[in-house]
Amino acid sequence: MNNIDAGSVTKIGGMLKGKGKFFLLLVLVLVAMPAIRGFLLTWKVIDPGYTGIKINRLVNRGVTREDIVTGFIFYNPIQSAVVVYPTFIQRVAWTQDVHEGSARNEQLTFNTKDSVPVDIDVAVSYQLDSAKVPDFYTKFRADNIDTFTHGFLRDTTRNIVAQIGSEYTFDDVNGSRKEEFLAKVGKVLGENIRPYGVLVQQFGLIGSLRPPKSLLDAVNSKTQAIQKSIQVENEVRQAEAEAKKKIAIANGEAAANRALASSLDPKLLEWEKLQIMRLQISKWDGKMPGVYAGGSGQGLLLNIPSPGSAGGR
Repeated sequence: MNNIDAGSVTKIGGMLKGKGKFFLLLVLVLVAMPAIRGFLLTWKVIDPGYTGIKINRLVNRGVTREDIVTGFIFYNPIQSAVVVYPTFIQRVAWTQDVHEGSARNEQLTFNTKDSVPVDIDVAVSYQLDSAKVPDFYTKFRADNIDTFTHGFLRDTTRNIVAQIGSEYTFDDVNGSRKEEFLAKVGKVLGENIRPYGVLVQQFGLIGSLRPPKSLLDAVNSKTQAIQKSIQVENEVRQAEAEAKKKIAIANGEAAANRALASSLDPKLLEWEKLQIMRLQISKWDGKMPGVYAGGSGQGLLLNIPSPGSAGGR
């Protein structure tokens, strides 16, 4: 046994000489490379639409921005870390509906100037300024942008909605000044988060405002009353118009009759009688009429038999 062991050792020692020693060393390096790479050198791919920042872990967690936006970033994982943020437009919806946005109720609530509590669903679209991403990380220390979205951004939006909503009455935000209210919230929100390198692209309302049910019923009743009043006013106007139309027609007919009567003077009437007489004479067949009228053509009409008839005997 001792001779075999000694021979084996001698044989292995011979293998370590020359080419055998080189190949053995190469195998050890290849086996150790993943571990060496993980501790001394690694990389991360930054896709289009993203930007990365390199964080120095050894010197006060300083932040240095990488010049390249896409491609590979090589870094020492012991000394540095790389955080990647999207620079394309992000959209978030905070709603009561658990099927849109988060799986919980995230509606925003504010009280109007006349102390009406109102619930609203909103959507915010924003974008990170790639040049200010290092400042953004230094401020929020968030490796995931969702932490900022559902933390600082939501709190800021909720506070601004509550502040500006208190400047309007419910009739204002539910009526003609709704767009003004939403535009003002979007503007103030943009001004508040722009210093952090966050640009608001859009702020909008999802659906309609939700006041208490009792107030909503009162608003509906008021709306129905206004519509009924408008309908009645229209009917009154229509009736007045019809009455004025009839009066105008009657006045026109009366004026026409007066004009006709004023035009019928005695000479014109005599002339009309002569015209009638001429017409009768032109049609007379020479026989005496069997009917005579007394006086000047007024009175009773009598049937007078002719002299040669039996009744005249």
